[in-house]
Amino acid sequence: MKLIITDAASKWFRDEMGLQAGNGIKFYGKTYGRTEVHHGFSQGFTREDKPVDPILEIKKDGINYHVDSLDDWFFKGLITTVDYSAKDDGPVFHFQHEDGDHTPDVAGLAHDGDDHADNKADASTGASQK
Repeated sequence: MKLIITDAASKWFRDEMGLQAGNGIKFYGKTYGRTEVHHGFSQGFTREDKPVDPILEIKKDGINYHVDSLDDWFFKGLITTVDYSAKDDGPVFHFQHEDGDHTPDVAGLAHDGDDHADNKADASTGASQK
């Protein structure tokens, strides 16, 4: 598990969230969404100056960026890079497996062989089209 905060992302957090040395940001996993390595889950962040039970902490420009133990399921085995997007004027997250595997996890289950791409359910009723 590794966390990388780019210089541009650090500047955005400090400027937009009014952070000063000693403040902190917690990253966490949440339901719904998608990342390069998760289907059905995405990341979130919130201001948290004092980590509750950190499993990963880095300091950049005096700010503590961290992940708490409750979110191990989301970040375990991943390299998480937090960058800044000028287009979106906010942070963007990039994930990759530490072992180089590019297979996305489905609903948080590591290495689920079924990506459900063959699902033929009717989106309006949920009924099978088979």
